Amino acid sequence: MRMLVIGGSGLVGTNIVEIGRKNDIDVHATYHTNQTPQTEFQLDKTDTEQTRDVISEVDPDVVIDTAAFHAVDDCENEQDKAWIHNATGTRNVAVAADSVDAHLVYLSTDYVFAGEPTETPYSESDRIAPVNYYGETKYAAEQAAKIADDVTVLRPSVIYGNASENFATWALSELEAGNEIEIVNDQTSTPTYAPDLAQACVEIVTKKLTGLYHAAGPTSVSRYEFTRTLATECGYDTDLVRPISTEEFGQEAPRPTDSSLDSTRLYDKLAHKFKTPDEAAKLL
Repeated sequence: MRMLVIGGSGLVGTNIVEIGRKNDIDVHATYHTNQTPQTEFQLDKTDTEQTRDVISEVDPDVVIDTAAFHAVDDCENEQDKAWIHNATGTRNVAVAADSVDAHLVYLSTDYVFAGEPTETPYSESDRIAPVNYYGETKYAAEQAAKIADDVTVLRPSVIYGNASENFATWALSELEAGNEIEIVNDQTSTPTYAPDLAQACVEIVTKKLTGLYHAAGPTSVSRYEFTRTLATECGYDTDLVRPISTEEFGQEAPRPTDSSLDSTRLYDKLAHKFKTPDEAAKLL
């Protein structure tokens, strides 16, 4: 099997490349601005011709698209950029992947949901109602991905790990420095350990699973509770983690109150088990 990972220098992409190669898959990877030793091709997926050329050159059996404009607040303020990167760029990948008969795996987000606590945990069939522009563009990207005949859409939530900077690495670096950090206590989700998501991607393409799946961690926790768990398991002072409300914190873009996902449908098809935050924190 030949695999192309778009966004191979990112948190999830790095893990997919590593796990894919351990499973004797012929893995190739792209980067946008930050080249790493495991990435070969510079690619801006908003460039239609470049996207077509790279995918044509690699001629993969599988394309896994992890690349996106993830900054939620910036998406609210730079809507044209958000749409081009997340929706248009994904369409370019889907068209190019389909042209070489590749199986496309696209990584979406829990932010496609409204985040009403009475509705959670969300299943794949629940209504879509994003509360911010990032969520809107990612749902549009899900629809664009379906241009490919063979497509799998995965929705993770609050992805964390070691391969590149993310919420967990930021929080732990602040705690390591002895700094107090204010973390919202009224935003709940199902944090997803990046190596688990990457392992799931490899298993999905090996088993040729297509369709829509939630692919998040098994534990629903507030961002504050999640951070305290990281602190506890990594041996830092939990008193440095201070709760704050979303209203007090003041973020540019609205956030779902509870975007917890029910990933049972995917779990039932995989041999790999996703880790809880306390299990994964021991590996950070």
